[in-house]
Amino acid sequence: MTRSLNSALVLMTAMLLLAACSGGTNGITNDSPGGSDAGETIVAMEQDLGGIQSQTGANLDLPDGFPDDVAHYPGLNIYGANAIAGMGFSLAALADGTPDEVASFYSREMVALGWTEAANAPSGPGHMLRFEKDGRTFTVNLIPNGDTTTLSATALN
Repeated sequence: MTRSLNSALVLMTAMLLLAACSGGTNGITNDSPGGSDAGETIVAMEQDLGGIQSQTGANLDLPDGFPDDVAHYPGLNIYGANAIAGMGFSLAALADGTPDEVASFYSREMVALGWTEAANAPSGPGHMLRFEKDGRTFTVNLIPNGDTTTLSATALN
């Protein structure tokens, strides 16, 4: 769990530094599927870094091309999203509920979508899940965060 937490902290620090350099908000839309009190999608930073399209903000939409056979936790507040050309996608988000509740959702819904659950392990107070389908991998790391759960997900082609 320490390695995952350290990786998440490094990623978030990098995202914050990029946001500070971006010069402000690039756009605000009101078509979010939910997650915040206002339900408003706020894009604080959006950049294309040599094939990596990156976005930070609140209540972000899934990146264009995100697999439609990956379950979407209800009310997920995506605050970081990356699309990596030829590789896949990564998300950083907050989910209402405990890590166990979120893990149960993904276990149930991903299998229903035809994925094989390759790993489902408690990791300290959190959870780590990995699913496989047709040579692709989807991983979810869950860490408790007060009344919510911090979710880090990666979908690899």
